[in-house]
Amino acid sequence: MAVGIIAEYNPFHAGHAYQISEIKKFCGEEIIAVMSGSFTQRGLPTILDKWTRARLAVLGGVDLVFELPFVKAARSAQDFARGGIKLLESLGVVDKLAFGAEVAEPEKLKSAAAAFGEKFFPEKLRWLMSQGISYAAAATKILSEVTGLEEEILRQPNTILAIEYLRALPKKITPLLIKRIGASYGDLTLREKFSSASAIRASLCENSPPWEKISAQVSAETLKALRAEKNSGLVDENFLFRPIIAKLLISRAEELQKIYGMTEGLEFRLLNAASTKNFSELEKILIGRRYTASRIRRLLLYFLLNVAAEEISELDKANCARVLAFNERGRELLKKISAPIITKVTKHLNRRDFYERRRNLEPYQKILLFDVLATNLRGILFEPPELPQKDFLTPPQFIKTPK
Repeated sequence: MAVGIIAEYNPFHAGHAYQISEIKKFCGEEIIAVMSGSFTQRGLPTILDKWTRARLAVLGGVDLVFELPFVKAARSAQDFARGGIKLLESLGVVDKLAFGAEVAEPEKLKSAAAAFGEKFFPEKLRWLMSQGISYAAAATKILSEVTGLEEEILRQPNTILAIEYLRALPKKITPLLIKRIGASYGDLTLREKFSSASAIRASLCENSPPWEKISAQVSAETLKALRAEKNSGLVDENFLFRPIIAKLLISRAEELQKIYGMTEGLEFRLLNAASTKNFSELEKILIGRRYTASRIRRLLLYFLLNVAAEEISELDKANCARVLAFNERGRELLKKISAPIITKVTKHLNRRDFYERRRNLEPYQKILLFDVLATNLRGILFEPPELPQKDFLTPPQFIKTPK
């Protein structure tokens, strides 16, 4: 059996390498990673493309990398966790899920996960939200009271995900908690050791990135990839602004209401935002006490890719196991997996499917189509834009690694 990881590797850094080394200390089994594709859980474009990130993950100790589809990756923490676990479970070879959290007290995390199923939870949640508190803030307050953990710790993204993993785990997959070390998530300062991915990404945006400091956080191969990306032009989400405005100018409220996540009158706020001057101003108008930046970024992606609310429940029930990269151990694992595996997109989608959009497609094909669209959308966030249809042209990568 294998150990599963749900990750973004944006980019793969020393903290990820530490987690993998700890996994191998505990069990020494093969490692399968389910990794976000072109956009992250927070709705941000990835710093490196999914094939590069998958290759670097294999070089860093992962044996097999599958793509976590866009319709499951660019979602709330709960849906992100559920989507990743459902995919790992479908493979039939994973019996452990490894994940990190800022707190190394699994019983308290389990208590937090169990609290969501208690009768008092929804009642108290509704009352707090009626006071104008966001869902995330209200849930954190309740969990702090239940577990005794500080709200600041419970607000940490990795702790939130750890709790959601525990909520979603089936009995046949056991949790393997590995305490996070080093900088906290979102810390923008490059440390001597174990800096956050956010700090690495922020440093790349400087006119003269501190490559020596960055080199202490990543492998030589990752450093090489980051240098190449910096030299050719970094992905810039500000390029989303004009397509968003162009689409808003020809959209109607009743059309927007069909988009996934477009609730509580957000369609009218979005239409009013068509008069903004840049992406930053657009975000500020939409973000409020009840709407986090991550939720708004995801919503804008759903809007651009036309992710309909009525489709999501169908797609959540389906799986799409697409291989991005593997080594020799990963190749042996693939032989043991009974679930359908996608290695070549053209066997499952053709040009007509792409241009006619989701007509007469199986749910897994619709998921795959959204991955193609997400990759194409990320491609226009460069100057000059990347050519579309990379998903049709790029095969899974076999990486020779030392045994």
